[in-house]
Amino acid sequence: MLHHTVTTTEIKVINGTILAQDNDLGTEYDLFYWANFVPHFVDGNFLIIGETGFDKEYEKSKFFFEYEEESDTVFITNYRIAICNPEEFSRFDLRIQFKTPRADDLIVIPWIRFPRTKDGVSVPQLIERVFGRIPKVMMFL
Repeated sequence: MLHHTVTTTEIKVINGTILAQDNDLGTEYDLFYWANFVPHFVDGNFLIIGETGFDKEYEKSKFFFEYEEESDTVFITNYRIAICNPEEFSRFDLRIQFKTPRADDLIVIPWIRFPRTKDGVSVPQLIERVFGRIPKVMMFL
């Protein structure tokens, strides 16, 4: 005899806008974002799945993060690196960690680029908007 248990899982959904003048990497467009916090039942972490961009049909990129609630750590695997100014860097510097230490002394920040453009969004800024705060660690794998 088979027994099935059905439960309802609440998925937190976040959405918002980063105004053009507030974008750390500078762009002429307001950026939308949305994210779903999906609980991962095996290890107790959250999978954060979403999109960001300035055009909801073409100029957008998907993102995926894993969040470990116990250590307040976000793990990011898909990103690019952009050179930034020291003010932008200093805001997140103590929270950003790279799995492989950087061999150069450039001031860089991870970012997500939008297709067919040279525009993008800083990953730490996007994470700050999605979480409503800056997590303890942002680990870039």
